[in-house]
Amino acid sequence: MKNIVTLSVLWFILVGGQSFGQNPLLEPYETPHGIIPFEEVDLEHILPAFNAVLEEAREEIQKLIDNPQPATFENTIHAFERLGQKRFLIARYVSLMGHTYSNPELNSIVSEVNQLNAAYFNEVLLNTKLFERVKAVYLQRDDLNLSQEEKTLLENNYSSFARSGNDLPDTQKGRLKEIRTRLSELSVIFGQNVTQDRDRAFFHLLNEEDLTGLPDEAIEAAAEYAGKKGVEGWAFSYHGNLAGQFMTYSENRGLREKLFRESMQIANNDNEFNNLNNAKEILNLRLEMAQLLGYDSYSHYELEETMAETPKQVEDFLNQYTDKVKPIAEREIESVRTFASSLGFDDVIQEWDYSYFSKKYRIGKYEFNSDEVKPFLPVDHVVKESFTMVKDMWGLDLRINDRLPKFHPDATSYEIFDAKGNIKAVMYLDLFEREGKDGGARMSTIRLQHKENGENEIPVLNLLCNFSNPVGDAAALLKLYDLETFLHELGHGLHVILSDVTYRSLSGVSLRYSDFVEMPSMLLQKWTYEPDFLIRVGKHYQTGQPIPQDLIDKIISNQKEGRAISAMEFIIPYAVLDIALHSIQNPIEENLCDLESSFMQDYSFLPWVEGTCYIPSFNSIFSSGYASGFYTYDWSDMMSWDIFNEFRKNGIFDPATAARLEKEILSKGGTVHPGELFKNFMGRDMSINAFLESFDDQ
Repeated sequence: MKNIVTLSVLWFILVGGQSFGQNPLLEPYETPHGIIPFEEVDLEHILPAFNAVLEEAREEIQKLIDNPQPATFENTIHAFERLGQKRFLIARYVSLMGHTYSNPELNSIVSEVNQLNAAYFNEVLLNTKLFERVKAVYLQRDDLNLSQEEKTLLENNYSSFARSGNDLPDTQKGRLKEIRTRLSELSVIFGQNVTQDRDRAFFHLLNEEDLTGLPDEAIEAAAEYAGKKGVEGWAFSYHGNLAGQFMTYSENRGLREKLFRESMQIANNDNEFNNLNNAKEILNLRLEMAQLLGYDSYSHYELEETMAETPKQVEDFLNQYTDKVKPIAEREIESVRTFASSLGFDDVIQEWDYSYFSKKYRIGKYEFNSDEVKPFLPVDHVVKESFTMVKDMWGLDLRINDRLPKFHPDATSYEIFDAKGNIKAVMYLDLFEREGKDGGARMSTIRLQHKENGENEIPVLNLLCNFSNPVGDAAALLKLYDLETFLHELGHGLHVILSDVTYRSLSGVSLRYSDFVEMPSMLLQKWTYEPDFLIRVGKHYQTGQPIPQDLIDKIISNQKEGRAISAMEFIIPYAVLDIALHSIQNPIEENLCDLESSFMQDYSFLPWVEGTCYIPSFNSIFSSGYASGFYTYDWSDMMSWDIFNEFRKNGIFDPATAARLEKEILSKGGTVHPGELFKNFMGRDMSINAFLESFDDQ
């Protein structure tokens, strides 16, 4: 191991003055399963290695172009797919590090790698000679006797080149390159600004009376967080579990308002991390790019290769969704208002009041406090039993192997074997909050499954969550929402692990039709509210007693409460806003926060809070690949409800239904149009009915 400090972020910081003879990113990876030797890599290795693999990829492309033989599937499409494997691997590694660490030196390297990668893709996609070879094969496609996977690979390659501006004059090609490079740079800057502005400050309390109403565990966690920040008293981050607990339990309305307002200003403060201008520049550059390519708007360009196909189809879907949930949400909010009045509250319920009163209302209505569930959801037991379920359903055996290289000391490494004992994947779990780590949850891949010279190359993936850290020696416990989040990311993981394709670019979640990518994750998270699953994972962290049946009954009775209001307060309006922002046909000049305010007031049942703005921290559409795609969670959920009902009919742990899901959907990756995958599993076309019916009985 090189001289690298191996605690927290310092694991990855260069010890100055050391000279390295070889670059571990470029040497053969003499590690189990050919995993990158993470602990041997230092910051100064990254850029030289990436430049080297870019040069190697360029040489391979030139050889492909210079081939004197006529273009064939084998010497052009297959060869193009195979080149640049090391570039792909190192780029994924750098992306992973950018999501799991944050320090100025690394952030600079991540940004530069992204710009280099964007420049490389510009060169490739606007290479006229390369496009001519791809096009020559594409025009022969009906006579080539290709397999389904080969046809898809050819169509995807041709589409990528055809939609990239190869027919444009050189001056416009040059402008496209500038735009794409700048967009890549801005995407990284946007995400880094959100993380850095979020982590630089915190909500700080010094008076014990300001903690009234908070559970002991929240108070202890806030005191520990204050210690980490080097201050007296209690500190609360502006995101995640501590902030949520304060908004739900604090008896001090003024402090709830203060925390809400400050948390809604992340990346919109008067400092170097403000993203408002970055967001506007991103939107205007995306519009310019789309119009250079002949599209009315960026949404028209982006949605062309989705199941929805057009902004109109997305709008129609969201309108149907709104029509269903709006009256339910109206009843929900009115019930909470009435309850608040019964407690003597005579003011208007604001954003900082809803969680507080909603929690009390549910406790009164269902005699259920979701905090009662946490002692029965210790993290280690939940993970163990969830993995046992995966083994029962898909025959996958997940075994901890601490000898595997780790990208961070907090990660737990697993080898995954199939029912025959063959290695299937390597997976890392990175479950708990820490500074410098992206908020929320995500599944990311370092290497995708594919077949190389007849040998299966296994995937390497990471499941990232942000669960509350245990305080002191206490056990790490999950909320129901945390359990749902873990299953969601595990669903993505299964899509990667069970992939069985030849070509890397069609593997796992590598889907041309991106609004299907959330289907497996939205599906698996539904197990959270199934009694048989809760019995399986629910075990008291101290006594070992199983979760009581009456508590399970309360969980099931309460599961739909608040779902419609959540849709109307966040999911639908921000999906509509996303489409609207990307459907502009003239550059935006007005203030983006004013636009957001007008959209939210058309949907929200709570008064809009003047001066707050979410757009500057809206990572999903500005930094995480969901531009014109925030709707995809619910579009995917539309299909997942039909498939989930098949499991309910046959038994939620039924291995035959799971095997059918693997065969017809999960193993196929992006080799078949998702509409066909769904039809092959269900025996019919997709429908919105089951999704809308899931809101009934509220």
